[in-house]
Order: sequence, then structure tokens, then C-alpha cells
Amino acid sequence: MWSLSAAKTFKRCQRQWYYKNCLSNALAKDPLRRKTYLLSKLHSISSWRGSIVDSVISEFIVPTLRTKQIPSLAATKQKATEMFERQLKFARQHLLYQPGLSPSKVGSDFAVFHCMEYSGEIPETEIENARGEIDRALENLFSRPEVWSELIGAQYLVCQRPLSFLHTGETVRAVPDLIAFYSNKPPLIIDWKVHFLGVYRSWKQLGIYALALMRGNPHKDFPILSQWEVTDLQLWEVQLLTNQLRRYGLNEMRVAEIDNFMAESISAIQLIVGDTKKATLDPTELLTATSPETCQTCNYQSICWESA
Repeated sequence: MWSLSAAKTFKRCQRQWYYKNCLSNALAKDPLRRKTYLLSKLHSISSWRGSIVDSVISEFIVPTLRTKQIPSLAATKQKATEMFERQLKFARQHLLYQPGLSPSKVGSDFAVFHCMEYSGEIPETEIENARGEIDRALENLFSRPEVWSELIGAQYLVCQRPLSFLHTGETVRAVPDLIAFYSNKPPLIIDWKVHFLGVYRSWKQLGIYALALMRGNPHKDFPILSQWEVTDLQLWEVQLLTNQLRRYGLNEMRVAEIDNFMAESISAIQLIVGDTKKATLDPTELLTATSPETCQTCNYQSICWESA
């Protein structure tokens, strides 16, 4: 299974890629594989902030729109605050290793923080900053009439639906934040970003989503898309903290660039794995990060250092 996230991790640190994409297993009886799975759930405060915004959009805003109603900013902020407080309360307890813990059973209250795992405390200043940034992200979203026009006018809205297709002998997995289907125009794929700087442009990520939508087997509830080409799709990157909207489109050159990128990344990973089962790879034989910051923010510090 290949994804853009896995490809980035592999390039940044092969050992981190191994722990996240090969060893981690929620159902494994092996204690190390189970621990690796639990560590994969750790959030930085900033990534948690983004997950709150994503969840409020997919679990409150979009379901409300499906009922032909428009949520208010006040109601949306209230939902975000409630989720924020519930998850923060759970995270403060740091129940990561509680016997029988199941993130799926805990549900929307579940949150565990990298800082609690590795320093035993939560920086309260970061928490207050995150609280304000969530409000700002939602305010910026509600200030975008062009976004709301597309959401309200959609025939069908789909959030966080896994898509897959085959490429270079490997399954490519993609999970778009939102797909808007229309009766009379091509689908719109939106990627929500909750980043301070918003420097990285996500056209390649959105392009992979577009290829997955058009090349993969459609979900049963998806409308027929045979009248459209992948180059017809609308691709939007919505930077919710900087309040920027970036519109992208694909052409044959960009599609070829994405195809080549995926092929090269898949081949690089296959060279490392060979005929070996991924979970049985020796992490000590994999390249580690060259940046100290990558190690400092890694979820797998404890098991990585133990194996070194």
C-alpha cells in the first residue's frame, strides 16, 4: 500500500516509515506491534488543532448541509469547543497504555499527545493558542462565499472517503478531505489546511486524489463520472489559518509528473522491501533522519532508540 504520506515519511526517515507503515498493527498479539500502533496515534498540539477543524467540517458542517440547512458560525464554533474540551480532558489523562484501550471504542473523545508521552506535560500556552487558532480557522472558512457556494450547490458531498487504484504493481491509497459532486459540472476536491505559513502547495496531493477518484473503482454511492476526464476536475487547497484559496487543475504534463513521481517512490520502497514481508524488516538496516527535528517530533522515539 502506497500513499503520499508514506512516501514523504520514507524520504524523511526510512525507520519512521517502517514503524508507521509496516510494524504498526492494532490487532497484533505482539506487544511491540501493538505499542507501535498506539504510538502512531500521538498528535502534536498543532496537528491535533488541525484534526479538530477537519472533524468539525466532516462531522457537523457537511451533515448539516446534507439536510439542506446552513450551519451558523456560532453553532460550528460551539461544536469545535465541545470536541476540543472532551479530547483535551482525555489527553491529559494519557491513557495510551491502559489495558484494553481501543481508540475506536473511545470514539470522538480520543486524543493522545506527543508531549505527554515524551515530556509528561502539556504546554498550556500552546493549548490556548490552539483554541484561538481553531476559532480563526472556522471564521475564515465562513468568510469564504465561493467555498460555501460550491458546498451548498453540490448534489452530493463526501468526506474522508478512502480511494484506491493500482499503479506500478502497488495499491495507491488516497483520502480526500472533501469531494463535491454536481449534476452539471465536474467534481470539486477540497483539501483543508490549518497551517501557519501555508508555503507548501498541495497540487500534487490533490492531483493524486483526482487520479484516485477517476482511476479507482467508484464507491456505490458515487455518481457516474464517465463524462469527465481527470483534467476536468476542480482542485482547491483552502488554507484556513492564512485565509488563502488556491485553485489547481491538471493537464497531461502534470498527470505525467505525478505518475512518474509515484512510480519512482514505489520503486524506491520496493528496492528496500524486496521479497521480505514488511513487518519482518530489520529497522537497524534502514536509513534514519538527517534532521534532528525529525527525531524530536517522531512518535516512535522510544522504540527506535531501544533498537539502536
